[in-house]
Amino acid sequence: MATRTVVSGSDGAALAVADFLANPLLIPTKLKKLLENQFIAEALLRNAGANTSGIFAYTEGDPSFLIDDIDELAEFSEIAVSNAARGIPKVVFSTKRGKGVRVTLDMIRKNQIDDVNKQVTALKNSFIRTNDRAAKAVLGNIPTFPVSTAWDVTNSRPRRDIADAIFEISQAAPTVNEGGSDDEGYEFAADTIVMNPALMPILMDNDDLLKVYRGNIADQNIAYVGALPETIHNLQIIVSRAWPTDRALILERGTVGFYGDARPLTFTELYPEGNGPNGGPRETWRSDATQERGMALDQPKAGLWLTGLVTP
Repeated sequence: MATRTVVSGSDGAALAVADFLANPLLIPTKLKKLLENQFIAEALLRNAGANTSGIFAYTEGDPSFLIDDIDELAEFSEIAVSNAARGIPKVVFSTKRGKGVRVTLDMIRKNQIDDVNKQVTALKNSFIRTNDRAAKAVLGNIPTFPVSTAWDVTNSRPRRDIADAIFEISQAAPTVNEGGSDDEGYEFAADTIVMNPALMPILMDNDDLLKVYRGNIADQNIAYVGALPETIHNLQIIVSRAWPTDRALILERGTVGFYGDARPLTFTELYPEGNGPNGGPRETWRSDATQERGMALDQPKAGLWLTGLVTP
């Protein structure tokens, strides 16, 4: 018989609330499983690694080329050394966050598995929402680009708006004062669009997108298949409920910014909140989740917010 992995009350019919006390790692194991790859920051920003000090020093807007051009060399000429220019020095501090959930003696005696699972799910949802809010606040410093016509209006052109944003990102360049040169760009290439899932049906009903699927690819029409393609203008589509419904973010993932953990997402085993045989005077046990993370944009021009996507 295959081995069954049990990490929650729903994974085994015989599991009771009392088993959470007998195996204090059940709740933190489930939380860890539920929160893997759930934070939008980890999808869009690069991992800058651990930093136990919680202080992240960085430079914003580093040019992509050396200060000097490549030299033409005569025989016996010395090869000169150059260096890359640096952007504006900045610093960001990590923020520590945490919350716990409880199991009570009444839950154990009455075997209220559903109550325990609801608390675990609520903690998961709250942690995702808090992390995504923090990421959205950081990403809010990316430049904006208003569309000419809202996407829920007749004659709107979302494909053109997205193409314009891709072009703007590709043309981003440092000024001479920022260490760039006259013919130098950042070499950004947008590869992702992030939007609220509420925008999906609006796009699926937009004539500017529907007209692409004619002729011998009519069977791929989004009105027929009931879903958007995996990419639009070669941009991977990511949806997030944390995103505003009236804007979408186009960016080059992993380039626009970074995140780093002074304390990675950590879960404690279930432990009593007081002394005594029944979890202390409140008759409760708890499991805590904590994280200390810093986030920042070091190449904000690698992204662009499309704004005004729906009518007010």
